[in-house]
Amino acid sequence: MKQFHAGDKVRFLSSKESGIVTSIKNGFVYVMIEDGFEIPVEPSDLVLIDLKEGKRNPFIKKNEFSNLESTIRTETSSNKTLAETNDGSGKNNSITPDGSKHKNQNQKNAEALINGIYLAFVPENQNTLISGDMEIYLINYSRWQVAFHILKSHSSKGFESISSGFIEKGDAVLIDSVSEYTLKEMAHLRLQIMCFDIRQGQLFDSEIVDIEIKTSKFIKEDIYLQNPFFDELAHIIFVHDLTHPPLSSLKKTPIQEKNSNKTASIIERFMTDNSTAEIDLHVEKLRSDYKSLHKSEILPLQISFFRQCLDAAITKQIKKVVFIHGVGAGLLKKEINDILKSYSNLEFEDASILKYGIGATEVRFI
Repeated sequence: MKQFHAGDKVRFLSSKESGIVTSIKNGFVYVMIEDGFEIPVEPSDLVLIDLKEGKRNPFIKKNEFSNLESTIRTETSSNKTLAETNDGSGKNNSITPDGSKHKNQNQKNAEALINGIYLAFVPENQNTLISGDMEIYLINYSRWQVAFHILKSHSSKGFESISSGFIEKGDAVLIDSVSEYTLKEMAHLRLQIMCFDIRQGQLFDSEIVDIEIKTSKFIKEDIYLQNPFFDELAHIIFVHDLTHPPLSSLKKTPIQEKNSNKTASIIERFMTDNSTAEIDLHVEKLRSDYKSLHKSEILPLQISFFRQCLDAAITKQIKKVVFIHGVGAGLLKKEINDILKSYSNLEFEDASILKYGIGATEVRFI
């Protein structure tokens, strides 16, 4: 079986498309293609274009995590004093050595490490650190598996998705590569994480961390240092402590009841008479901030809203609902039809062409 790692650039044998590997799960390689969609692909259908295994999987290259794991401190209060505050908020810290020549540099850095999530900024040109492209990695230096979603903030566009996926404990993933001119776009990041402990069958609550980065510091070569994670000089920022992630709450019943009531009332906004509803699924009708959405977020949003409205129509015992989905590439219509086929208490067909054109589906409940 071919070996791939998150961050590898690959090409499809069956088509001309290419993309970046985001994760490997259940025997499939998940590839983010140019359109922003993440698709599962069999390894036999992929060819490696660009492999930088050491930088994309730093712990595999250096075997550092197994050496450092025993030095992770469970008491982080004393360790935090060893980290330099990145922005004064106490949230983001840059790990820096003290310069002593009497101790192994990586060992000293390990003693300052907190069990948690880090960002690493690694200049591709190690000879001229402040010019050229910069690779940005998310590092999971913890005892847990971590699912993540990281976004960057635009003053005019809102949040834009950068990368999402799954990081094993003691691993890292390439989340972006930027030039010296676009680095300032990384000044405001938001990280969503959820930890898992597979051995204990434990799921932890999801957390959101806002990260403020002073990108003006990146023009100074002295911020790029030797570190425990990479052979290359890098600027390492501490992001979030994962020594004791919050346990997942089991109090779900009140939330489910609230959501059920909310779903039942959704359909009322679209009633054209006592027995009929008309719902426009175009994204601009669903979200006022639709321009800030990534392409990969639009279809799941539309399908989710369709399901809510369909369930609400069944609960309210409406006779007929028309879903306006448009034409486009036909993906939304196909998803809708596949979902409707799983229901035995309804029938559906294309809605009136005279009234809706060819971009609507009529559902009748029987």
